[in-house]
Amino acid sequence: MNSLLTELLNYYHLSEKEYEILSRPIEDVHLLEPTSIKGMNRVKSRIFEAIKNNEKIIIYGDYDCDGISATSIMYRTFQILNYHVSYYIPSRYLDGYGLNVKNVEKIAEAGFKLIICVDNGISQHEAIHRAKELGIDVIVVDHHEVPEERTEAYEIIHPTVSEISDVIGSGGYMALFVSGALLGSYDEYLVTIAGLSVISDLMELKGINRDVVRLAIHYFEKNKYLPLRLLAESPIISEKTFSMEIAPKINAIGRMMEKNEANLLVKYFTDSNDQDVYSLCDWINQINAQRKEITKSTVDNLKEDFSNLAGICVNIETKEGIIGLIANRFLNLYNVPSLVFTRDLLHPDILKGSIRSKEGFNVTKAFQSLEKYLVTGGGHSFAGGLSIKEADFDSFKKDFLKLCEEYQIEETNKPTIPLMMSEITMSNYQIVRSFAPFGMGFEEPLFSIENIPTRGLTFISDGKHLSTPLTIQSKLLGFNMKKDEIQSYPYVNLEGNFNLSSFRGAKTLEFRVSKYKCHN
Repeated sequence: MNSLLTELLNYYHLSEKEYEILSRPIEDVHLLEPTSIKGMNRVKSRIFEAIKNNEKIIIYGDYDCDGISATSIMYRTFQILNYHVSYYIPSRYLDGYGLNVKNVEKIAEAGFKLIICVDNGISQHEAIHRAKELGIDVIVVDHHEVPEERTEAYEIIHPTVSEISDVIGSGGYMALFVSGALLGSYDEYLVTIAGLSVISDLMELKGINRDVVRLAIHYFEKNKYLPLRLLAESPIISEKTFSMEIAPKINAIGRMMEKNEANLLVKYFTDSNDQDVYSLCDWINQINAQRKEITKSTVDNLKEDFSNLAGICVNIETKEGIIGLIANRFLNLYNVPSLVFTRDLLHPDILKGSIRSKEGFNVTKAFQSLEKYLVTGGGHSFAGGLSIKEADFDSFKKDFLKLCEEYQIEETNKPTIPLMMSEITMSNYQIVRSFAPFGMGFEEPLFSIENIPTRGLTFISDGKHLSTPLTIQSKLLGFNMKKDEIQSYPYVNLEGNFNLSSFRGAKTLEFRVSKYKCHN
């Protein structure tokens, strides 16, 4: 057995048999039979009954990439069935998350008899109760945490409620199951969109999620779908195409646009007119560029010095949709728990906040300690959202920073696989990729190369970035690695990953440096 393969099996704690299943040929990867899912036949019957009776149906989605994907999957399914339905992507700013009573009443006035909630609905008790009062059935296709109180939905398709898997899939993946049941088979394009949704919503890449992402990458490479191809920046298709190139652009619309412009994204993914798709792509790229600029300039223009603080807590004038990105930027810059507030557009006396953290400072536990201030609050260990009264900001900040001093972020060294520079080869890259896709819960392997003589390294951009050719096809690449600093020491240790790049048709294997340490 190849020595790198052995190292990778040990790194992931996999047996040879488990690796065989993980890396099995794509033709042996099959998705779950959708009609075997608990509740699916009832969903299928209700939808076909609505079609038979010519009832008005509306798909109610969400403004993030998963919600857009789920809505697009459902809408395209009805296009294939040749039955006209409506859809609605709520505005983060005007509607908030999920189905609400106000919109249910508008839907009733418009004569709809069936609402299909995708990527929301499991917690929307009040809205679904109101729909029932108004004679509207609601089918919930969701993946969020199930509250103790069950909704009055007609039926629910959900990873745990429907006993699909112990791995939680995305909202888009749940919609794909419904699509497969209605169409009698899985549409390759819709499988690809479901794969995008799994990656974009940071679902654990195990079991059913890994399978749908593997198929998504395969179908994208095979069919070169226009809406996805236009948003992709590299001709090399992988899970990174979804996570780093496509999903952030889709998410930018819901973050930046304050009205109902996110509905255009469903048109983008389902329109058969190529010219419209090209035009919408230009718009998406333009909004994403604005999102990047506002995020960067907001951080750059803050006059406060955070360098000696145990945590960051700021209230700034910016769009609510990007405060999480700003918090993440602070976390990366200063390596302390970072919390960014901005004024709620609909409730001017309320501040909405987003927090990002790392190991050592648990967001959920912090929210418990700060509960007396919270109007709303929820999240996970290292990320969360909350709202507080503006009048409480100063007191909240003081108590939050005290917590940051008490529970500081811990530096953790991730395990690495030792590597020689001679092992940075295309054949070894293919071995690494046989473990792909990588993502949440199954991260890309991290490699380390030690004791590299610095005098042999070459740099670009006036000595700002490391770029050292190893062979015609491979090189070391490290951004923000200054020549003067590195070559003031005789040796350097590097940590990083394999990456394949393409320029004018030529492919280059890069060892992308993520961390380095100079030494004597």
